[in-house]
Amino acid sequence: MAEAKTKIKLKDIFNKNLILIILVQMLSDCSINWANSFINVGATAAGVSVGAIGFASSVYTIVALISRMPAGALADSDKKRIALIGAITLRTLLIFFMGTFGRLGDVNFIIARGLYGLGWCLVGIILPAIVAMLIDKKVMGTTYAFLTVAQNLAKNYAKAGGVKVYNSFGMLPALAVAAAFAVAAIALIMFIDFKDEKFLQATSKKRKTGLKALNLKYVPVCFMMSLVVLCWSAHNQYNNVIATERGIDISSILLVTGTVASFIGFVTNTLCDFIHPKFVLFFLYVCLGAGILLTGHAYTYNSFLAAEMLCTIGASYSKIISIFLFKTCDPTEKGNVHATNYFATDILSMIAGAALGLILGNLGYQRGYDVIGVFTLAVAVIFILFGSRLMHMGGKEAKEEA
Repeated sequence: MAEAKTKIKLKDIFNKNLILIILVQMLSDCSINWANSFINVGATAAGVSVGAIGFASSVYTIVALISRMPAGALADSDKKRIALIGAITLRTLLIFFMGTFGRLGDVNFIIARGLYGLGWCLVGIILPAIVAMLIDKKVMGTTYAFLTVAQNLAKNYAKAGGVKVYNSFGMLPALAVAAAFAVAAIALIMFIDFKDEKFLQATSKKRKTGLKALNLKYVPVCFMMSLVVLCWSAHNQYNNVIATERGIDISSILLVTGTVASFIGFVTNTLCDFIHPKFVLFFLYVCLGAGILLTGHAYTYNSFLAAEMLCTIGASYSKIISIFLFKTCDPTEKGNVHATNYFATDILSMIAGAALGLILGNLGYQRGYDVIGVFTLAVAVIFILFGSRLMHMGGKEAKEEA
């Protein structure tokens, strides 16, 4: 009997609905990355100031933060098809709005970028949550491993294609191609069976609005797991600067680490089906913290290569957090748990920006990176000691409420 329960047929993993939603995810990724590759370039060429682009990014983040809760509620509702089509359509229209109206001046660009944060957030919460609803928990890690590879390919080729078309034909034709990817995604959504048993099981019978759409039971563990965003931000914002100041060829290092990290990412995703995701997450936190510590003291090519390798491997933790949450939460809470996770990340990201400035401004790169690295390793230890307990409490309360 036990053996029968562990057997999973291939058709149960990659069924028609899952294949369609994965294709929708890829086309959506192509659309967004295609447009993102040239929007800021086009704005700069049209005379929008660098300062306005930076301020617009902050407004965009705030709008996305506010949109997390309603996006999660829509994903868990019985209006999944309408919500998904509406979100992709809105984001596509706002891409055009940003690429045309947003180029007419600093204020216009800030307005357009802020509104675009709404469309970006809706798709970024609703689509991944719906994908997760169709994935069997027993093979969630393996499925995400293949999905991540497909997403990375879509992202890389779309970015390259977007820049090429923009340089050759200009803004409107390039935006039209981004819209074509979105239209193709919407067309495939029409063929998805939203009466599938997995969707019905993942549909909340209670309509959640306002703060109720934020899954308060998972807030503590989501904030705990997202504390490493300080380290992630340091890696993304300052590692290139440090390498340049120390005369290290960062471009060749990024080529090597990117290739290796893709393989490691596939392995770590798959491991989540064989060992508890918390151990994979702990490993990635340790890699990230150790990589930052080593970066602060890396003055040679080889030492910086090793540091960047650890950082790049560790920086893939966000996907494992999603797997951890989706494997644990109630099926009817995938949307709001996903929204809660990103809500915590948004809040801590805004704090991390200011904190990094203070730490590195006062301590310098070497000592500052020591502080950030030790903090990240401390978070890893706290997580492995208390993370499962907090996750269990959230899952237990969700089941009792259901």
